[in-house]
Amino acid sequence: MPKWIRSAAFVTTMLLIHTGALAWAQADSTHVLLVLDASGSMFNKLADGQYRITAAKDAVAGFVSRLPAAPELHVGLRVYGARVAARDDGACEDSELVVPVDGFDRDRLLGAVRGTQAKGATPIAYSLELALDDLRDADGRAIVVLVTDGIESCGGDVRAAVERLASAGFDLDLRIIGFDLDDLAIRSFEGLGTFENARSVEELAAALGRAVDVAPVAAELAVTVTLTRRGESVSDGATVDFVDPVSGDATRFTAGADGEFVAALPPGSYRAELADAFAATPLVVSGLAVAPEADNAFAFELEPETEVTVAVEPLDPVAGSIVVARFDGAPAGERRDWLAVAPADTGDEVYLDWDYASGTSGAVELRVPDEPGTLEVRYHLVLPEGGSRVIGRSPAFVSRAATASLEAPAEVGAGGQFAIGWSGPDNDRDYLTIVPAGAREGSYESYQYTRDGSPVTLTAPDEPGAYEVRYVTGQGGNTLASSPVTVIAVGASLAVSPEIPAGSEFTVEWTGPDNDRDYLTIVEAGAREGAYTSYQYTRDGSPATLSAPAEPGDYEIRYVTGREENTLASVPVAVTAVSATLAAPDSVGAGERFEVAWEGPDNPRDYVTIVAAGAREGAYTSYQYTRDGSPATLSAPAEPGDYEIRYVMGVGDGTLASVTITVR
Repeated sequence: MPKWIRSAAFVTTMLLIHTGALAWAQADSTHVLLVLDASGSMFNKLADGQYRITAAKDAVAGFVSRLPAAPELHVGLRVYGARVAARDDGACEDSELVVPVDGFDRDRLLGAVRGTQAKGATPIAYSLELALDDLRDADGRAIVVLVTDGIESCGGDVRAAVERLASAGFDLDLRIIGFDLDDLAIRSFEGLGTFENARSVEELAAALGRAVDVAPVAAELAVTVTLTRRGESVSDGATVDFVDPVSGDATRFTAGADGEFVAALPPGSYRAELADAFAATPLVVSGLAVAPEADNAFAFELEPETEVTVAVEPLDPVAGSIVVARFDGAPAGERRDWLAVAPADTGDEVYLDWDYASGTSGAVELRVPDEPGTLEVRYHLVLPEGGSRVIGRSPAFVSRAATASLEAPAEVGAGGQFAIGWSGPDNDRDYLTIVPAGAREGSYESYQYTRDGSPVTLTAPDEPGAYEVRYVTGQGGNTLASSPVTVIAVGASLAVSPEIPAGSEFTVEWTGPDNDRDYLTIVEAGAREGAYTSYQYTRDGSPATLSAPAEPGDYEIRYVTGREENTLASVPVAVTAVSATLAAPDSVGAGERFEVAWEGPDNPRDYVTIVAAGAREGAYTSYQYTRDGSPATLSAPAEPGDYEIRYVMGVGDGTLASVTITVR
């Protein structure tokens, strides 16, 4: 059973396939790839208080149940952000094709959607690039439906990915559906396929109504329900209602003979509500699919039922923390039953964190929501006809609001590291970060997990200004505490000779913040920010030693920040040309050792060598470094012929001087 279900954004996506984009009445095949956002931000509630995951589960199941089993229809599912936490390694490559675009497997799609967990980052561009392979063998029409509740979080170029999809040769229709996106996120998708943004379940339904142009699969299907008690058919003492969880419309079944209840329903997903005279509360079973090709017959056993004992430790957990749920008296056998934590005042179809139960007794760990409240843990019995029933629940317990405090300096230098003392719940994946003052919830720059202890060390941005340090929950990305920090500008100075011989080593006196990974380098005058050639980290002290390029010209020395590679200081220098001379015999015997007198700059790694006449730059055979003095002693090649002696610069392998020599 699923641990976390994607929210109403899921709803929009899946149902959109049943829109004008899916007019498969023509003979051509239609290949639909759903790209679903399973990032961690989908734990939040809708504006009307509904949990997004609950709305998503009901609407998606209803949509899939209504799809016809048409041979021309192929539906696949790709999910990103479901396996790796947003700030863990691999989060930006967390994109999985969970159902291939090959036919229409209703049960597999339903299982995959229900099993999706919201956890990680938002690698939209990476997922769209993988979509090319997902649709590689598609013929006919190809439809990519992307659902997201946020913008690209991994630095990918979404527009470039869309352009590659569009130019791949498919008859492609790209649909992008945002759920409650802010203005910045909406602008990021402008001009990319067909885009809609829904801010409520009602707007989702309205958007679908505008888009659908396919006649319903079937107006109504015959549905039967058989009720038993202790294995015997029941025809009285109970009523059966099937409720559409999206619209809330209920259909009352008519009681017949031998415990069979009958009704006519359109295809979809329903919640059965069984009012039993022998039970204190109605029996509620969610996730029941009424589908065109199914027999649509359901059976339910009424009271008495198995009671599972569930106990929770601790009874007053901090919001966002882990509780241990112990259970006993569960049905025996190989089962897929599960325990879930949910608000105590919600229906059994609502659940938050969950885990499978194994054996007749045991324990699981569950995470309570960031929002404090009255909760309970429920034991869900998986039913053979689909759906689940709660057959055990813990006493209600109340989670306490999590609090945190921060001790941060009022001012820090740009690009510098600084320590922050903190206290807080230290829940899994909680972290501290520095962000611009007033940044949106969930923003982060330099960060460190609270599991690393207090204090933590962060790196200030290079840009001066008003910032804040935040304690952020790992589950929902909510800020528990915030402290203002002013990032102040820092400067640097450089002192170096205005002229430097080409290829030579030279020193640069410097002053500056000496932040982690700050460095000095020499680059061509006007080179782009972040460019570098020879460099040395400031941690190695002042003066720094650099190597001049081999090519004469105008250059500059830069002090560069290690965090964002911004230039704090720059001074111009001229790299001047250097020359060399060689004196060698006109000819030598094959294999003979001979001397070459030379004059030149004698820069580090400069050398004298003998090569075939006209050999490429950088070629060498027998050689000697100029640091070993003049004359240099070389060995002639064994093969007679025309050769040349070269003085070669250690930087760039350029030839400064050359004389010909014959090997006899």
